[in-house]
Amino acid sequence: MKNLLLTLLIFSAILTAQQVRTKRMIDIPTAFTMDQAELEIGGRLYAVDGMSGEVNIGIFNNFFIGVSYGGTDIIGRNKPVWNGHPGVRLQYRIIPEDFYYPNVSAGFDSQGYGQWYDPRYEIKSKGFFLVFSKNYYVSEGDLGTLGIHAGANYCVNEKPVDGDDNVNFFVGFDKSLIKDVTLLVEYDLGLNDNADDSLRREKGYLNLGIRWSFGDQLHLELDMKDILKNVKGTDNFSRELRIIYNSAFFTK
Repeated sequence: MKNLLLTLLIFSAILTAQQVRTKRMIDIPTAFTMDQAELEIGGRLYAVDGMSGEVNIGIFNNFFIGVSYGGTDIIGRNKPVWNGHPGVRLQYRIIPEDFYYPNVSAGFDSQGYGQWYDPRYEIKSKGFFLVFSKNYYVSEGDLGTLGIHAGANYCVNEKPVDGDDNVNFFVGFDKSLIKDVTLLVEYDLGLNDNADDSLRREKGYLNLGIRWSFGDQLHLELDMKDILKNVKGTDNFSRELRIIYNSAFFTK
């Protein structure tokens, strides 16, 4: 983990700033928000025939709200198992990015990930979070763009277990590969879900994704989640599909 953070800091020191508006990596939030009247619609397909949908709306510049909901066994003959409650997201950008400083945002997100095991998700929601994001041109743009994201969160949606830390940390980066294709890498330490009697191996959650962008509005993403197999009883990482569409449907 120390080597990863050192590498990110080195990148931050040698590259030239450029803003890229990635509002969410795979699971972790970024510090970028939405413009007033901007609308974003997203959907996921995940393990055990799981499906979820999300709608985010820019209330005014630098502040947006969102709702999400889903469940498992949506496709097939089994009775659907719906999530215990809808997810709610609110986010406000406190400081906008400039040449020297990153974007800084604070928010709340009650949407967890994976299957719903009453009374919690397989992967806990972020709850309250603070996140920093900085974006760059690599070699003056000849090698594409790089975004670096890091933050901390405090989950209040799931009942705490003795042995779990209340505060958790996460880090990630997105790197353009070729035109319209971006690599996503994120690591969540999972400090708030690693008690001795939990179903976790104290490895944290390492996720990788490839995002294809069709213009500025439509994005298709293939994600490989929990590569370190932090969840006990799993033989492989989770493969998920995600689609995102954003536009300004309302008059500003």
